[in-house]
This record gives sequence, C-alpha cells and structure tokens, in this order.
Amino acid sequence: AAQGQGMMQDFDSTLVRRGVHASTLTDMAGFVEMIQERAVDQLLTELPGIATLSDTKFSLARTVIRRRARKLARPDFEQLRLLAFEVADDVGGDVGERIRGLFSFS
Repeated sequence: AAQGQGMMQDFDSTLVRRGVHASTLTDMAGFVEMIQERAVDQLLTELPGIATLSDTKFSLARTVIRRRARKLARPDFEQLRLLAFEVADDVGGDVGERIRGLFSFS
C-alpha cells in the first residue's frame, strides 16, 4: 500500500487529485470537465496518474479522452498516439498497458 501511495505522488496533479477524490455525480462532472478543457500536452503528462485511477474513473476518463482524440485530424491523432505510447513505455507495467488502451481504437 505504501508503494502505491508513493507511485500516486509521482503522478500527482490537480486533475488526478480531482479524479481520486471524486465521489459524487457533481465531482465526477467536474473531473470530466477538467479532462475536456485540459491542454493536450498537459494531459499527456497526466496519463500515468489517470491510468492509476479506479476502473470506473479510468473508464470515464477513457471515454472523454477518446472523444477528444477522435475529433483530431488523422496526423494529429497519430502524433498524440505516438506520444502517449512513449509515456506508456516510460511507465511500463499495467499502467503503461492502460495508457496504450486509451489510444488503441480506429
């Protein structure tokens, strides 16, 4: 448990903290809104923290991130996917697999 807490600190951000502490529908809506408004480059740095959230919160984040990604022009999407995969490779393990899963769609 202590190691998990240490890992969460490594991936800490306002967005991730909001996701961790979201417990009501209002909190969840605020979390979704933050993901929708977050600059893509900042969101990329937060992917490891997002990938450590509970299954329900990660699924919610995945839906929003995929929706945003689908709106990108194909070259922009491919660039985003490559950068996300680099982040996934850096963190590795289950967290890396979750990040890859965010962008594994057509």
